[in-house]
Amino acid sequence: MNHAERLEAVRHCRWVDEVVEDAPWVIDAAFIEKHQIDYVAHDEEAYQSAGYEDVYGFAKSLGKFLPTRRTPGISTSDLIERMVRGYRNRIFDPKLAKMGRDDLKAEGSDYDDMSRLNSRAGSRAQSRRGSIGASHSHLLPPNLLKPEGGEA
Repeated sequence: MNHAERLEAVRHCRWVDEVVEDAPWVIDAAFIEKHQIDYVAHDEEAYQSAGYEDVYGFAKSLGKFLPTRRTPGISTSDLIERMVRGYRNRIFDPKLAKMGRDDLKAEGSDYDDMSRLNSRAGSRAQSRRGSIGASHSHLLPPNLLKPEGGEA
């Protein structure tokens, strides 16, 4: 979500009276007073910034901080992984076609062309080496490479 979409989502929360669009990262007394803020809601983790152990420390010290809770079993990383996997496996193509968004389908996209290219090049390299476990690292960007059995 971009900033405008996040603001709109927050505006639709039933507990929100007003959204301050250009809120500073560090909340101080002047900001709280100017906007007549009753509560600041954010997750419980302390967020550090230059000169601050916790950017929400001031709101917490006033008792105006409400911690938000994460939904158990819901992870942004897991959701992104599921979306990418669904896209790569063309699970979304029929729905995108129904929506009139053929331009977003994986079939025929740059990803699809790259996927086929990598698959063909990898197959040729594997057959030349004659090894089932042959490495295809030359086809992957460096940030996706991991040494066998270890960390990147």
